Amino acid sequence: MTPIALEYCPVRWLRYSRKLNCQHPDNWSELSAKQLIAAVRVMQETITDDELIASMLNIKKRLVKRLSAYQKFCIIDLLGFLETHDPYYKFILPAIGKFSRPQPRLKDETFGTFIFAETYFEKYVTTGDKKFLAKFISCYYRTGVFREADIKTNSVIIVDLPADEQEAVFLNYFLIRQWFVEQYPNVFEPAADQTKKEKSSWIDVYDAIVGDDIVKEAEFANLSLSTVLRYLDKRIKTNRHEGKVPGSR
Repeated sequence: MTPIALEYCPVRWLRYSRKLNCQHPDNWSELSAKQLIAAVRVMQETITDDELIASMLNIKKRLVKRLSAYQKFCIIDLLGFLETHDPYYKFILPAIGKFSRPQPRLKDETFGTFIFAETYFEKYVTTGDKKFLAKFISCYYRTGVFREADIKTNSVIIVDLPADEQEAVFLNYFLIRQWFVEQYPNVFEPAADQTKKEKSSWIDVYDAIVGDDIVKEAEFANLSLSTVLRYLDKRIKTNRHEGKVPGSR
């Protein structure tokens, strides 16, 4: 966090000033839920400078109005990190509606849950259809353990929740994905052939592992996400050493 010392005139026609000490986030990991939503609104160009500064410094907007144009410029200049997608390992919004976020690093999630989430995530990226965004969110934000049947039921509720909150979860997941890229570089390495990259999916990876073995399919779906990703990362690395075609996405 960057410490900020502000000096402002509470009453413009009186010659005295007040000082205020506050802090400004330096990276994505330091954002609060409110600040993440403000970041989303920056990208959507639906937030004023005063609203943005008030959110990032956690102060009232009436105080922001007392700042000079130069002070505002210097504060907004601190938001350069929004242009990057630095890895981060957890969801920032603690809840959306009545649905709670998963554990950091998706600790308690299964590989099956991950496949459902990735499928809807990619569909939203491709189509922009809000129903896919709601279904993606419903995979991770829940009231209990993941059940495929709950995706449709919960997404109907989520799709009507504030759009800024939904987009904040979506943006946050980009950062989590980058964290996974760092942890499992062989699994998440981009395909060299763009055509293959566009046609590949986690369902393809899943099918390549389990084939037509129904028992094996159920076993892998219920394994923890970290267990399967470690296995895949090691397997792909081994295949490369043996000169086999890698199975990364």
